[in-house]
Amino acid sequence: MTDSSAPINRHRPTGFTLIELLVVIAIIALLLGILIPAVGKARLSAQLLKSQANLRSMAQIQAIYALEFDDSFTTPFPIESFTPGTFGGGWAQVRKPGQAGIYEFQASGLPKMYSEMYAFHWYSVVAGWLSPGDYQSEVQFAPTDKVLINRVNDLWITAPNVSIDNLIWDGSYVLSPTTWFAPERYTQTPLPGAPRNNPAASLARRAKVTDATYPSQKALIWERFDWSKRDRTAAAYSVVFNASDVLGKEELFPQWNNPEASPAVAAVDGSVRKIKISEIYDVMWDDPGPNRPSAYRPADDWVPTFRILRDYSMHQDGFEIGNAQSGSGVYPAIFWATRNGIRGRDFPN
Repeated sequence: MTDSSAPINRHRPTGFTLIELLVVIAIIALLLGILIPAVGKARLSAQLLKSQANLRSMAQIQAIYALEFDDSFTTPFPIESFTPGTFGGGWAQVRKPGQAGIYEFQASGLPKMYSEMYAFHWYSVVAGWLSPGDYQSEVQFAPTDKVLINRVNDLWITAPNVSIDNLIWDGSYVLSPTTWFAPERYTQTPLPGAPRNNPAASLARRAKVTDATYPSQKALIWERFDWSKRDRTAAAYSVVFNASDVLGKEELFPQWNNPEASPAVAAVDGSVRKIKISEIYDVMWDDPGPNRPSAYRPADDWVPTFRILRDYSMHQDGFEIGNAQSGSGVYPAIFWATRNGIRGRDFPN
């Protein structure tokens, strides 16, 4: 006969019940939801810091070049040796060191931008002067600039009958065109044209580091996009027409002169900092009127057409140019066409 007062030995199952398993899964999902964004933010922060380190290297490249080439900024255009009427004598023609081929930077239908597209391609031309054959250095690309990195890698692999030594390509960091034009070109709005066969009329000139009146306020090289933001409000702000128009929200990085952007910028003095473009917009319009332009208002708009960017394989990179039909998307040419050129200033201290 069983003693009813004795304890009953009930054994717990060794496995999880369905409810317990669901609770465990929910906890894991919650932890992943917390950790994955944190890891992503940490990775992005590291990439942005790497991009700023690249900019410092770019500024150092300019300093090294200036020591070797009479205080000059990097400029492969043969401005001083221009010979009218001779092949290869155009001041806006570029030859890579040790190579026979000649490149011309042209802007179809927009003469005032003739040669300015070199601002994106400069490293692929001058890197050989710093270190022979070192054209593939990762310093020319921001780690977050994936579209460009993939495009250039494809070019290096698939370009027929050419080598990296004689190819040109664009990079993530923009060199101000004010380094190869006289300051006088940037006193007019809009900018005058830059005739191919007349360097004097184009005001082409090899600028020197000592020409910078405000070296800590003059942008020399900058990130082409603000990669810290995943979307932007596209707009049109014209310094030529004193007009603005909001075009709408886009899931793309804001380019450097969008008022929502905060790109990293290397100044002529070698310092690197993040610049809030909205603050430049604030001071840009403080002194309105065509006869009293603000010191921080650039001399022109940045208006490359879809066709121009397509000519340089840059039409799918997310620049704020609207579409192939409208070509919309106008911004002040901040850093690009600084008023008074190399002698001007781009941002307050």
